[in-house]
Amino acid sequence: MRERPTGSAEQMRRGEDGQRRLPRGVHSRRAVLRAALGAAGVALLAACGSEAPPAPTTGGGGGGATTATTGGSPAATAAAAAAAGGVGAARVTTTTATAGTTTATAGTTTAAGTARATAASSPVAGTAGIVISPVPGVPPLYTKRPSVFNSVPAVPGRGGRVTSLHISFGNPPVPSRNENRYWQELEKRLGVTLEPTIAPVGSYQEKLAAFTAAGDLPDISLLVLSRAPDQHKVIQQGAWTDLTPYLTGAALQEYPNLAAFPDFYWKNVAIKGKIYGVPRPTAIAGSPLMFRQDWADKLGVLQPKNAEEFSRLMIAMTKNDPDGNGQADTYGLGASSSNPYDLSFFEGMFRVPNGWRLNADGTLAAAYETEEYRQTVAYARRLFEAGVYHPDAGTMNTQQAKQLFAGGKFGGYTDGYGAIPGLRLNARKVTPTADPVGLVPMGHDGGKAVTHKGSGIIGFVAIPAKVGRDRERVRELLRILNYFCAPFGSEEEIFLNYGIEGIHHEVQPDGTRQRNDRGRMERGDLANLTEAPPVIYIGGDDPAAKQQQELLEGLLSIGIDDPTLNAFSPTYAARASELDQLYRDRMSAIVTGRAPLSAFDQFVQDWRSRGGDQIRKEYEADLRAQ
Repeated sequence: MRERPTGSAEQMRRGEDGQRRLPRGVHSRRAVLRAALGAAGVALLAACGSEAPPAPTTGGGGGGATTATTGGSPAATAAAAAAAGGVGAARVTTTTATAGTTTATAGTTTAAGTARATAASSPVAGTAGIVISPVPGVPPLYTKRPSVFNSVPAVPGRGGRVTSLHISFGNPPVPSRNENRYWQELEKRLGVTLEPTIAPVGSYQEKLAAFTAAGDLPDISLLVLSRAPDQHKVIQQGAWTDLTPYLTGAALQEYPNLAAFPDFYWKNVAIKGKIYGVPRPTAIAGSPLMFRQDWADKLGVLQPKNAEEFSRLMIAMTKNDPDGNGQADTYGLGASSSNPYDLSFFEGMFRVPNGWRLNADGTLAAAYETEEYRQTVAYARRLFEAGVYHPDAGTMNTQQAKQLFAGGKFGGYTDGYGAIPGLRLNARKVTPTADPVGLVPMGHDGGKAVTHKGSGIIGFVAIPAKVGRDRERVRELLRILNYFCAPFGSEEEIFLNYGIEGIHHEVQPDGTRQRNDRGRMERGDLANLTEAPPVIYIGGDDPAAKQQQELLEGLLSIGIDDPTLNAFSPTYAARASELDQLYRDRMSAIVTGRAPLSAFDQFVQDWRSRGGDQIRKEYEADLRAQ
C-alpha cells in the first residue's frame, strides 16, 4: 500500500479498514492506521513497522534516540539501523499539501535488515541522516532520501501471464492496460503480463470464496484472514502452497528484499509453524488518543497522569470554552463506530489484557472476563454521565470523527498515530494555533498503562497448491513479490510509488516527488499487493515526523502481545461478526445508560454461550499443540 488517499479510504488501507473486529475471539483493540497527511514537503510515517523480539522496555518520549549519518557501505548502514531499531525493510508515506488540498502517497522502502540481511538485501546508498530509536519496533527516521540505487538486478518474470487477487481500499487503475502507461511499465519491469482482480473491500471475501470454490485461484493472492477467516480451514486442507522451504534459511536469500524483513514478520505470519505467504505489513502499535494540546494549555491543565485528571480535563474541555468563541459548543470526547466510546484507549488505562490472558496453567481468560474490563466500561459510563461525549459519538464513522475533531468540535478521540499530520493540517485551517498531538494512555491509578500490539501484518500473499507443484514457477512469483518490496531509496521504490517522472510525477524544488492526477489514476491499487515495513521520512523540517517517532516509542514501550496471535479457532472464524456485533450493541447500551452496568455480566454470559467458551477451548488446544 504505497498510496495514502485522504479520508476514509486511507484508514481502511492501513488497518484492514479501520473497523473494530473480533480478533482471536475477542473484539479488536488493535490500532489501525488512519490518514497519513502532512504539511507541504513532508513525508511521514504511514504505519508502524516491525520489531525484533521484545527487549526490555524503555520510557516513551524519544529520549535516547540517536542520529546516524551513513557513510561507508550500505550493508553497514543497514546493520546499524537494524541493531538499533529492530526494523527491517521499510515503508514511507510521502505527503504533499498544495493550494488547500492534500495528496498523500506512500512507497515501499528498506531502512535496515536483520542479522540475515546482506549488502544486497538491504542497501542504503549514499549519505543520509537516520534517527534511530532505542525502542524495538519503532522505525528509523530519515531526514533525506539516500542516493538512488537498484535493489533488483534483473527482470524477475519469465514472460507469460500472472494472475493476482488484490484487496482494494482505494480505487482501481484507470484506464485499462492498453491506455495505462503505469500498468504497461510495471509489466515491463516485472517481465510478465499482469492480470489482476482488484476486489473492493466489501466484496473481497465473496470474491476469494468464489475463486476457492471453483478451484481456480489466481497465481498470487492477498489473504486477509480477518476478512476471510474461512481461509484458515482452506489452508489446512492444502489449498495453498507451503512456502517454508523457499522463505527460510539460505533459500530466502534468493529474494533479498524479503530477506530484509525481520524474523518477527515470518514468525507472526506462520500458521502451525509453516509459512504460506509473503507478509503485507501494517501497524503494530496500539491506539493513542488524538488530543488538542492547545486546548489543554489554554485550560491550564498539563497532560493528565491518571483517570481522575483525565476526567477533569475532559469536563473542562466540555464546559470551559477551550476554543474561546464564547459558546458552549465543544465536548471533551468524540468517538467512532469502529471504536465505541474510545474503549480501546481506556482499556490501556486499566491494563486490560490484549484479547486474552494466558494463565500459568495454560488456560485462557478472555479480556471481557477480567475485572480490568469491567472497570474500563464503568469509567466510560461515568464520562458519558458527565456529558463529555459529543452527541454523535456513538454513530459517527472514523472520517466524520476526523472532520469534527479538526473542526474543533471535541478535544479527543482514538485514532491511529498516522492521523496526526493530517489532523494538524486540517485543524490549522480552522484555528492556526491548533496543536493536535497523540496521547499515550496513562495508568488509571497513575501507574504504567499498556497498549495492545497487533501482529504487524494485514495479511500475506499466497500461491495456490496447484501452482506450487512447479518449483520454478514458485521462484518466479516470489521474485515478483520481492520486486514489490523494493527498499526505500531504490529506483524500484520510486517507480512503484510515483510512476514515471514527467508522466506520473514531478520532482519538486526541495527534492520530494509529487504524483499528479494521471499518476494517481493510472496506478490506483495496481501495486498494492505486498510491501516492506515502514520508515519515517522527512522531506522538510516539519517537527511532526519526530513527534510521531516519539509517540511510537511511548506506545510500543508499554505494548503487550495477544497470546493467541498464532492460534486458530474454527468457531471464531464462523462467529466473529456475530460476536463483534453483540459486543458493540451491549457496550453502547451500557456506556450510554440505556442498560445498567450490571448488564455487563449478562453480556459476558451471552458471549460465552454464543461461542466464547468454545473459542477458548479451541485456542487452548491449538496452543498446546504448537
